[in-house]
Amino acid sequence: MTAEVEAEPAEELPPRLWRLRRRVRTVGRSVVGVIFAGAVLVTGARLLVFDAMWPVAIMTVFAPYAAAASVLVLLGAALLRMRLTLLVALGLVVVHTVWILPRISPADGPVPGGVRLRVMTSNAYFGTADPGRITELVRRERVDVLAVQELTPELATGLERAGLTRELPYTAGHGESGAAGLAIYARRPLGEERLLPERTTMPMPGATVEVDGRRVRLQGVHTIPPMRGQAGQWAHDMDALRREAERRTLPMILLGDFNATSDNASFRALTGAGLRDAHEERGRVLVRTWPMAYFHGLPALFGIDHVLVGGGIDVVSVSEHRVPRTDHAAVIAELSLR
Repeated sequence: MTAEVEAEPAEELPPRLWRLRRRVRTVGRSVVGVIFAGAVLVTGARLLVFDAMWPVAIMTVFAPYAAAASVLVLLGAALLRMRLTLLVALGLVVVHTVWILPRISPADGPVPGGVRLRVMTSNAYFGTADPGRITELVRRERVDVLAVQELTPELATGLERAGLTRELPYTAGHGESGAAGLAIYARRPLGEERLLPERTTMPMPGATVEVDGRRVRLQGVHTIPPMRGQAGQWAHDMDALRREAERRTLPMILLGDFNATSDNASFRALTGAGLRDAHEERGRVLVRTWPMAYFHGLPALFGIDHVLVGGGIDVVSVSEHRVPRTDHAAVIAELSLR
């Protein structure tokens, strides 16, 4: 039957155009096949319930792109009459739609009358971020709690000179050389300062803050990236955060650089422990926060900076803001305590 279908145009077209058509079709099928293979691999990684290994953790973050690729494959396979590919691509589109649709629908609004709290997280890229811009955002957006990752002693001094500590005078954590520094700055006094009970790759300080008579647990987050040779450590850091969330007895806010998207199995396990992602709560789960400025204005690719809440805290809004000299967008969330 295939020979009959292809033989008919051969009588209508000159031999040169027929050969060109066959060449275009061959190239088209090859391109569709490559995109199809990538979409299948990424979708398979996303289906797994563990990602404590390098290829899986990295491939999973491409899930939104695999969703778009599946649609392209579906259209290409239909045009090129690739029936089996068409059927599988249709299945991929259905699976990704099931994953994405619930997360781009905003949750119900906050309970009226809740006490508002504005929190912000910013990765400072080895301390090179602009301290003036960070302080400006804190002032302009009326931020009550700020978590800074990759805070160096030099940047801490720069933030103090820019006036940050006049806005947010209370601190938990401190700057360190390299990427290990992390500190929480707050408008209200902080208590019960401590690191996560389990040892993590980089120190993650936390503290409590009292808001109109209610105590809230704040937890700064900075996990190691799940690169080759580090995925196991990254998964351990994520598990430590999950166990901390399971032990919570107070309303809780986790904020920082998780080096994970909402598609990663370790991140899904964390939200499965009773936490909710601010971006997902507002139907903005496809927002991307990294990499930013160091790529000459090109759009970011992945959403790895998050604010997670649990225990009677609603998300009113969430927004992203560019900070000069760092590759992460700052994330600001307005929260409401019921």
